[in-house]
Amino acid sequence: MLRKWLCQADITVQLQPIDPILIKSGYATLRGPDMVPVETLRDGKQTFFFPGSSLKGVLRSHFERIARTLQPRSVCIPYYDPKKENEFNVPVPEEQQSYGCGFRTPGDGRQDSSATAYHESCAACRLFGSLRFAGRFSIGDAYPLPEPAPQPKPGQRNGVGIDRFTGGTVRGVLFDLVVVEGGVFETAIRVTNFELWQLAAVNFLLQDLHDEMITLGSGRSRGLGRVKGEVTRYALSYVRPQSHVVGLTELASDEERQAYRLFDWRQPPLLISLADGRRLGLRSEYDLTQNWVELLQPLAGSVEAFLKQHGPLGVPNR
Repeated sequence: MLRKWLCQADITVQLQPIDPILIKSGYATLRGPDMVPVETLRDGKQTFFFPGSSLKGVLRSHFERIARTLQPRSVCIPYYDPKKENEFNVPVPEEQQSYGCGFRTPGDGRQDSSATAYHESCAACRLFGSLRFAGRFSIGDAYPLPEPAPQPKPGQRNGVGIDRFTGGTVRGVLFDLVVVEGGVFETAIRVTNFELWQLAAVNFLLQDLHDEMITLGSGRSRGLGRVKGEVTRYALSYVRPQSHVVGLTELASDEERQAYRLFDWRQPPLLISLADGRRLGLRSEYDLTQNWVELLQPLAGSVEAFLKQHGPLGVPNR
């Protein structure tokens, strides 16, 4: 079923650094600062950017925090391999069964297929992916807007080494780093074949970006990394015209709902109506940019409802 194209959300987000940002390049410098931000060549010019992989990791981590708050043990620890548990100690005893969905084997006699992988994946892996499943969420690199928009500039910072045993400074151990200051960066988010609870989860992340609750890069505990996100485009697309907001569950067959364990979210009595869309080839696109926050607010309860229905990891008969 997930090889079909049934529905899609396309969202454009502009990220404005409130504090300096440092997403380290990972390359050592022979001279100059010890840590420098990632750069790339774009339109013939060297420019700073925020990698999509870094953005996706931060958003996934933030969603995992939300999910664990709403329902303990509802998401896995993606890098926890039970075959290597001697090398990895889970600090919270209640999460001993929360090993990564990518390391799980099919249960209850089910065949190892994409339907089984989706059926058995936690909320985070269903949305963002795992070693068994690609996920529904993708995000591109964030590049600076062209002039006359404010352009990002490098800034110099100094640091001092810390003794991990005493907690004090280490004499003579100093380092320099370069941070990105200012500018406005733009990225695109796409969620393909979404369930309604997944659309609500993405909206949570967008709202927290707007409220400056999500930080990027290194040094976030010492004044770096705060950004503000603004949605400049929000569109839903369906392969067939729709009068109301629907998701994968409503568009799938009964057999597909059961095989993929799709969540049947009973919407509020008043369905979320869609204004007239526009035809783009086979697709029908609906622009929600002006009122997506208010329009999709009734979906907010679907995330907690899904987490409770899906149950904690490690419970039989999932």
